[in-house]
Amino acid sequence: MSAANDIAHSRRFWLRRNREIPSGLKIVGDVPPDLANSIDEDGSLVTVDAADWIVCFVPGLRRQWWHRFVHHRHKHVFAMRPTSTGSWLLVEPWWTRMMVTILPPADAVRFLRWGATGDILRVREAVPGKASQIRGWSNCAVLSAFLLGRSSWAWTPHGLYRQLLREKSTRRENVQQLLVDQFTKVVSHYSSNALSVSADQLSLPLRELLIIIGRNLLETMMTPSLLEVCYTAILESDRYPDATQAYAQHGPTPAIAVLTKILSKAKQDGEVDLADCEAGARQFLGMLHGNIHLEAVLQLGEIPTLSQIDLRARIAVKVFLDGAEPDETSISARGVEIIAQ
Repeated sequence: MSAANDIAHSRRFWLRRNREIPSGLKIVGDVPPDLANSIDEDGSLVTVDAADWIVCFVPGLRRQWWHRFVHHRHKHVFAMRPTSTGSWLLVEPWWTRMMVTILPPADAVRFLRWGATGDILRVREAVPGKASQIRGWSNCAVLSAFLLGRSSWAWTPHGLYRQLLREKSTRRENVQQLLVDQFTKVVSHYSSNALSVSADQLSLPLRELLIIIGRNLLETMMTPSLLEVCYTAILESDRYPDATQAYAQHGPTPAIAVLTKILSKAKQDGEVDLADCEAGARQFLGMLHGNIHLEAVLQLGEIPTLSQIDLRARIAVKVFLDGAEPDETSISARGVEIIAQ
């Protein structure tokens, strides 16, 4: 479920719940009545559906004296969860604190690679949960079990691993498939939005239609989260080729297909004269990309503004349809300047 869907679901539940508030309000201490009377059946101010966590049981990165007393591959445990924008939520219990942060895709892959040195499980969290805060010593295994809402007396990562593995809903995961799934979901979402064209727009002249699509594609390409996914796909192409292929399959490929269809129709209507409409689509997409996309992926320059994106789309369409030759208006204007001089 996407973040937008989560928010919409929460709003619907909030509206329904507020309609069910009894006339007699409860007042708890200094808590405002509207808060005290808006909690759900689990005692929470917000209602969120249970989510899957990617739980990684890993060997240590540095040798510790206590490593000899625990499983050789399960000396530590942490949990991750992909977001709808390509980033990952990381929850890693340290000795000194609980680290909770959002990781860009490239950094998330480093943690997933660490997870691959041990075992990776997909586990559904329990809501509201059956864990307890009176466990005592809170090491990484205890805190991870608490995160998942599990009633557990396991003190070691391997003990928690064995407990979770006994659950029927638990699934083993591998890094490449996790990346394929996330790249497919994120890139497909952005691609479908960029290529969505209304019936009214399809009836526009080819030049105007290509400007709209070109502008939409450029704006989408420059989305920071999508740039991070693209960078990760390039960076990990040797290690996880299927993930890189998923990015290409759900990114440039659909764009080329849509452009090919539009150019084919324009050819039938006599608006363009192309021997190969697919080759023309690839050429137009390449003109849009230029070096601006690569520079953005590698963070070599500033992200172009909307006005710069619009100008680039218009120039690409003009050059694609008219070629590099100046039009008659430009030639006439230049002739007038020469005569005036």
